[in-house]
Amino acid sequence: MIDWPGRLSSPFYGQVWRWARYAVPAVVLVLVIGVVALARADGGDGSAAIAADRAADSDTGSRDGASLIVPGPPQTPVPAKETILHPPAGSSYFGVATPDAPWNSAVLAGVGRDAGGTTPNMVEYYVNWTRGFDPGPVRAAYAQHAVPVVSWEPWAGSARGTKQPGYALGTIVDGRHDAYIRSFAEAVKADRYPIVLRFAHEMNGHWYPWAEPNGINKPGQYVAAWKHVHDIFQQVGADNVIWVWAPNTLRGADDISLTSLYPGDGYVDWVGLDAYGVAEHSAGELLNPSVKAIRAVTRKPLLITEAGARPGGRKAPYIASFFAWLRARHDVIGFIWFQYTQAQGGGSDWTFTSSDAAQESFGTGVRTLRLVKLP
Repeated sequence: MIDWPGRLSSPFYGQVWRWARYAVPAVVLVLVIGVVALARADGGDGSAAIAADRAADSDTGSRDGASLIVPGPPQTPVPAKETILHPPAGSSYFGVATPDAPWNSAVLAGVGRDAGGTTPNMVEYYVNWTRGFDPGPVRAAYAQHAVPVVSWEPWAGSARGTKQPGYALGTIVDGRHDAYIRSFAEAVKADRYPIVLRFAHEMNGHWYPWAEPNGINKPGQYVAAWKHVHDIFQQVGADNVIWVWAPNTLRGADDISLTSLYPGDGYVDWVGLDAYGVAEHSAGELLNPSVKAIRAVTRKPLLITEAGARPGGRKAPYIASFFAWLRARHDVIGFIWFQYTQAQGGGSDWTFTSSDAAQESFGTGVRTLRLVKLP
């Protein structure tokens, strides 16, 4: 996610007011949220995702089924994976990661109104390895004509710190998590709906336990862990997954070769990129060096898996330049905007609604895109 020291535990959606349903003291929740916001606030060497992760930690915990808007058996047709994997030329995905989506249908509808009438057709949420696969949010997303993007994070959440030896890459490679991985894969297969799986993102930073620069891992273990997890899904027959390999932008990340972290085209369907505008005057200034490095590794379709911009006078022009950049890049199939405020655990206000100027710029830009149409 973007330039912060540690990411929270993404997808992350639980409103603080739901704490009462769980036996977690309110004081603890408040402290966790405060720590997350502080950890993300510097925006220079970590990832915006950490704040999201923390917001997601408290949030996902309240999503065990009771509040899902689409419980029970499938209520929307199961689309073919290929129709999502290969969108029509010239069409784009407009995604959002925001509190309570996709669970609450009013949220995506509200984002659409804020964006000037353009409703997202993709929604991202976060799941850490203390939780199994839940079909509820997947079906909720499709019921809202949005592709679900599951950021699947091999750790126990940000509250336990950024190292967490129990989730070091070596523990994945040597099979200690195989039972959990297999159970997750079997549940994904059984649900049949295609999902976009963003596994172990921002691996070129140091703020997650699965990152080689973290200090608890060794060179080569990230690729080995990715292949191990992917192979289990293949053995199970969970072929309704679109695999996304998503580094952070070079600015803000550690000095490590993307080539050494790429598992190979046979293990990846799309390439992602987490990119947050902090001091840049244009999106190209931030994105172009990273895309150049990615294109030296693979030609797979590119999805901006987290995007945002810090508040200030540069934000509206930055957003305008972001859409101009998107329109000029035919290898980029879309983006996901990180619609979290500082109060929601984002570390800063990355939302496109942080000012009237930013919101107008976003609405104008997104209307220039031809969005992928889903059933």
